Amino acid sequence: MKVLVIADTHAQDDAFLEVLSREQPFDALLHAGDFEGSEFVYRALTDVPFYYVAGNNDFFTDAPCEQVIELEGCRIFMTHGHMRDADFGYEEIVAEARRRHAKIAIFGHTHVPVAQMQGGVLLLNPGSLSWPRQENHRFSYMVLTLENGRASSWAIRYL
Repeated sequence: MKVLVIADTHAQDDAFLEVLSREQPFDALLHAGDFEGSEFVYRALTDVPFYYVAGNNDFFTDAPCEQVIELEGCRIFMTHGHMRDADFGYEEIVAEARRRHAKIAIFGHTHVPVAQMQGGVLLLNPGSLSWPRQENHRFSYMVLTLENGRASSWAIRYL
């Protein structure tokens, strides 16, 4: 199962359109928050399951702040990260993912891509498709492949 993971798009949807043209087909879309009303755009432009959580700039949404989903037999904890102190480390995110029996934690907020194992949890932050903050300042997203209840591959990709 190919999963497209994005975050921190901040209603700047041109980069998402480019990602769509590069990555189709895919089987699910995950957004880790700060979409600022564009959740309707993503739903309209894709014909796959779409899961998302609210970020600190998503004021007028009914999206949950956090959720656990199951895809291809793999439990995934989703949070934006601002309520879990992502700016200061990932310990709270890892602890909550473990408490919820999730193998993967997907978050955003920092606008910096992350792909690392910590405490037995695969931490994935796709970075930002609007205002990247990592050294090269390139728009980023992730492609995650799930097979047999686990992540078989994951990659940070840049525009």
